[in-house]
Amino acid sequence: MKINISFKPSYAMATVFLNEGESIKSESGAMVGKSDNISIQTHKAQSGGLLKSLKSAVLGGESFWMNTFTAHRGAGEVKLAPTLPGDIVQVELSNQTVFVQSTGFLASDPAIEMDTKFQGLKGFFSGESLFFLRLSGSGPLLISSYGGIDVMEVNGTFIVDTGHIVAFEDSLTYEITKFGGWKSFFFGGEGLVARFKGRGRVWVQSRNVPGLGAWFRENLPPRKK
Repeated sequence: MKINISFKPSYAMATVFLNEGESIKSESGAMVGKSDNISIQTHKAQSGGLLKSLKSAVLGGESFWMNTFTAHRGAGEVKLAPTLPGDIVQVELSNQTVFVQSTGFLASDPAIEMDTKFQGLKGFFSGESLFFLRLSGSGPLLISSYGGIDVMEVNGTFIVDTGHIVAFEDSLTYEITKFGGWKSFFFGGEGLVARFKGRGRVWVQSRNVPGLGAWFRENLPPRKK
C-alpha cells in the first residue's frame, strides 16, 4: 500500500494505491473516486459492544458506518477526502494506540482495531463531539482536520481547547475542565479544555467546527416566519 496526499494543507485529498488483495477502510462518504477493479463493502465499525453503539447513535449522533475498499484482478487506487476543508496527515502505527476525535478519522489499514471512548460531560456543556475513537495496532492511519494540523510534542503539561483536538497518543493522560474562571468559561469564548499530562504527541487543528457553527448563527439572517 502506498499513500500520496495532495492539495495540502487547505483542501487535502489522499490517493491510496492498493496492490491486488490489499484493502483500506474509511469513514462513510469519504470516497472521491476509485479504479473499476476496486470493490467496496459497507459495514458498521466495531464499537465495543451494544451499549457503546447505543451511546453513539443516541447521544453522539455518530453512525460509525465504514467502507472497506479492496483491490481485485490487479492493483488499483482509491481517492479519499474529508467533508470539511482542511489537512490530512498519515500516522504510521507500530503496535501503538492513539485516540482520534470521531470527526478526525478518515481511513486506516483494516488491521487497525477501532473502539470508542465515551466522554459524557464534555458534550453537554460545549456541544462538541462526545467521542474519541480508540485505534490500536500497526499500519497506516489517516487523520483529517478542519484547517491545518500541527503536532505538539508534550513533555509535562499542555492545555488544548477541546474543539481543536484531532488526536493524541495513549501515553498521555488528560482531564476535561473549564477554561479559567466562570467568567472566562461563559464569556471568554474558550469553553472547555483538555489538560494533557505526560509525554507524547497531540495533533491539533487550526480551526474548530463549533466556532464555525457559532459564526453562521451570528451572521446568517434570521429565518422568516
